[in-house]
Amino acid sequence: MAGPPFRVTHIVFDVDGTLVDFESALRAALRAAAEAASAHLGTIVSPTQLHQARELLTVDPAWRGKTFVTIRDESIRRVLAAAGEHDPEIVRSVAETYYAARDQNLHAYDEVEPTLGELAGAGFTLIAATNGNAELASHRFMAHVSHHQQAEVIGVSKPDPEFFRRAVSDTNGRVELALSVGDRVENDVSPAHAAGLHAVFLDRHDAAPDIDVPSIASLSELPGLVEFAG
Repeated sequence: MAGPPFRVTHIVFDVDGTLVDFESALRAALRAAAEAASAHLGTIVSPTQLHQARELLTVDPAWRGKTFVTIRDESIRRVLAAAGEHDPEIVRSVAETYYAARDQNLHAYDEVEPTLGELAGAGFTLIAATNGNAELASHRFMAHVSHHQQAEVIGVSKPDPEFFRRAVSDTNGRVELALSVGDRVENDVSPAHAAGLHAVFLDRHDAAPDIDVPSIASLSELPGLVEFAG
């Protein structure tokens, strides 16, 4: 693939870890759900228990292809059931506590809104494309986003290259004139290249993987790597 400056019309952004600090929101959500579960049970449930229960489901072949919501809800049900609580209304209440805390604590990185505003103002079509299901409508940066693609809605998820082809084609773009930006090589760079897009790796944590693509430490560096091809 050609290097920068990338002459493109469309930019596909990963969401978790790229536009929003999902890890911080996840920790807050697990704490809130653990506290709610502990209150219902009268015994201590830790955030680690809830997290580990979900991780076990994600590697279980029987649960492959299930939605994030289905897996998260089942992980909560299993933790409660292990402590003797089988009431589905209690499971639902703890799950709702988790989702509410996650969305309330999901914050965009400081540079996201001004950077997306600059790119949208330059004519680029901006796409937020994610395997996740967090609520984004209230975030200011979404005013600059033309399309929000969710894997659970379209039935295709990363790292399938079709996920990226759909993000571009559904916004009337061409893959050779599109750029993927994300913080995971296996999800945002390699499959984007396979789909025919350019890619930039967002290295917020100085992971410095040995890959032959441009990397940036902040999205504020992105406008210097692109030119509008329209």
